[in-house]
Amino acid sequence: MLADNIYIGVDLGGTTVTAGVVKNSEIINLKTVPTGSKRPAEEIVDTIFRLIGDVSGDHIISGIGVGVPNPAGPESDRLFLVENIHALEDFPLRSKLQDHFGVPVVLENDANCMALGEHRAGALKGCRHCVCVTLGTGLGCGIIVNGVIYRGSGYCAGEIWNIPWGNGKTLEEMTGLQGLTELIHSLMGKQLAPETMLELYQRADKSAIKVFNMYGESVGHIMVMLLSTLDPERIAVGGGISQSFDAFKPGMNRVVRSIWGRNASGKIVPAVLSGKAAILGAAVCIKEATGG
Repeated sequence: MLADNIYIGVDLGGTTVTAGVVKNSEIINLKTVPTGSKRPAEEIVDTIFRLIGDVSGDHIISGIGVGVPNPAGPESDRLFLVENIHALEDFPLRSKLQDHFGVPVVLENDANCMALGEHRAGALKGCRHCVCVTLGTGLGCGIIVNGVIYRGSGYCAGEIWNIPWGNGKTLEEMTGLQGLTELIHSLMGKQLAPETMLELYQRADKSAIKVFNMYGESVGHIMVMLLSTLDPERIAVGGGISQSFDAFKPGMNRVVRSIWGRNASGKIVPAVLSGKAAILGAAVCIKEATGG
């Protein structure tokens, strides 16, 4: 057996689930497997059991933190509003994990976990008031106030994805993967992957530049909303689409500067920890919950 004071961070998503062993804010082992989100709840949870067992190895773990794609916080047990893993709706995930592993477990919203990870070791380090926005399959937002996660009265703070855009769509439908792919199709006349569009942008393709300019403007409206309501020192942008940050940055900055001036756009930066941020953040959550 190896030394304790080691925590497991888990990032549970609709496509994949990742677990990592975290010691002294460093991930020392990491593994990702498919979630299999269409399966029954017990089968999905069995996958999580095996994954945690595989990454933990001979380590004595002190607790497990799980980032989940729905509102959650320190007292959460059953999942609710689980948009992309419907089998886990109302499922007592925390209890199942605690009973199986015999260690404390906490659930936390995945965007909050990413925000906390970036705050402790990434793009938000040193900030007291900051935000992490995730642009991927969906739209997520984690808020840090006075150095700690702000969850709201029902753990729903930062759930901006369902805010109406004004054209019958939500913020998530405009800026998540669905919104970007629909924009690509409408301007290119065919469906191309975002990665392909980024390659075209890097070759100065005019249509690709237009796509990312328009997408960036949509993201810019979200940034204006966050700057206006939260007045953060910094906003980090993560998630899969953030790999195109430099491409959509000009359009985003135009919108932000038109409302808040040039200095405001300098507050918006790309996240730096990629998928590791949520793992680290989830481990921080359980460590703090257990007084570690």
